[in-house]
Amino acid sequence: MTDPGSGAVDDPGGVSILDAAMRLLADGGLTAFTTDRLASMARVSKSSIYRRWPDKKSIFLALMHQWSQRAEVDEVGDLRAELAQWYADRQRTYNQPGFRQVAASLMELAAHDEDVGEAMAVYRHSSWNTMHGILKRAVDRGDLPGTIDLEHLEQFFLGPIYFRAVLEGQEIDDATIADFQRLSLAALG
Repeated sequence: MTDPGSGAVDDPGGVSILDAAMRLLADGGLTAFTTDRLASMARVSKSSIYRRWPDKKSIFLALMHQWSQRAEVDEVGDLRAELAQWYADRQRTYNQPGFRQVAASLMELAAHDEDVGEAMAVYRHSSWNTMHGILKRAVDRGDLPGTIDLEHLEQFFLGPIYFRAVLEGQEIDDATIADFQRLSLAALG
């Protein structure tokens, strides 16, 4: 692969290695992440890894690329319904086994490495793009005032659920999702 930040979608072996990298980060964080352990967990040779990615940083960038899935929300013309879809998608994503540990490891890397930090920002904004679309459509329909700051509102929605999942390490259960939806809709008026 020429772009170390690209995913391994067309390479089943690369996907398998990145899946193993996720498990390795989830199980032991950055301190446990070595190329030897990755090769062992992925059941490949180190040369197979290095053929795809020249170094660990490139593996982390590819992992960020694979990890940066947008929330899937169908446009239905109703703010409440689209928010419900978004919350359900984030609940599935953030409750995946190891999500917290992988997120924490990648955030630590992002704090110390500019390239990983930029990849983290791309991931964050790809998550926000869906919310931005939901809110922009609501503004266009007149459900929300046109003077509202969409970036701050995006952060308002994402912040509490991410805080609970990553910083507190709590599962996002149905009752929590219902409360977040109720509170956010109340805040929007």
